[in-house]
Amino acid sequence: MKNNPTDLLPVSAHALSADPRLRSVIRQFGSTYGYDYLDDGTVGRLLAEHEASLRRTASGGLVWSAGIAGTVGIAWLVWAAAGGPGNVGLAVAPPVVLLALAVAAFVRVHRQGRRQLRHPFLEGYRHVLAAALAHGVPVTLVPAWLTGRGGGEVEAAPLPSYTAPPGGAPARPRSARGAATGASLPPKPAAVAEYERIAEQGGWHDETGWILVGAGAVGVGYAVVQDVPAAFAAVLLVGFGVWTWVAGYRLGRRQGELAAEARRYLSRLTEAQAAGAVVPELSPSLRKLLDSPL
Repeated sequence: MKNNPTDLLPVSAHALSADPRLRSVIRQFGSTYGYDYLDDGTVGRLLAEHEASLRRTASGGLVWSAGIAGTVGIAWLVWAAAGGPGNVGLAVAPPVVLLALAVAAFVRVHRQGRRQLRHPFLEGYRHVLAAALAHGVPVTLVPAWLTGRGGGEVEAAPLPSYTAPPGGAPARPRSARGAATGASLPPKPAAVAEYERIAEQGGWHDETGWILVGAGAVGVGYAVVQDVPAAFAAVLLVGFGVWTWVAGYRLGRRQGELAAEARRYLSRLTEAQAAGAVVPELSPSLRKLLDSPL
């Protein structure tokens, strides 16, 4: 388990116990929801189980069936509109039924996912993370699946609002050196820092390359058909398009190599956290890497 970077906890029991007031709050949450949120082993296991369950729901057989039914229904309607059967009932009724079944299936999956997110353990853990942040304790990451965040920024189950009670400044969390346990964080390799710098670059090379090559081909075709020698200069666009593809390929390959090193670094952070070190908040690129399936 220690070698899997996805086992990195959002916050460890060592960090939650640094402030006696926060530790008391976490124990109250444990009593309310029926789970020991200061047991890293149990928390890690339950988080993994719930994440796997949500992923199965989001990509299960019902989703595939709904996708197929919707695709067939739309194709049927297009075929009917293009001059399919003259019988209106045969042309419209079956695809409408298929589309209705697809929508019903997607709604069911959506509601099932919402119910899973509202599981008492996850409800309580979101309160734990909110309380940790309010007390100034570093939270390494808030997994996208835990708050139901999809492709956008809208969260189906966001962290609840929480305000630390008065009583002086929050206790300073243990340093990254893990003074209380002797554990220390591994130094960040230069390759990981480079990954953080270039992880979000690219993504446009393929589209741009196709546009340039297409524009160049059109220009060369125009030169041939219309006998306009100057238009042959459009062949330069083809060259730029190929160069763009090659640059994108090299960037993607480099990102893949650095991502492998970043995952090894996350594994070392997981081991350090298990040994008692407090892991600070991860950079956006490392959080995204941790959220993505292996």
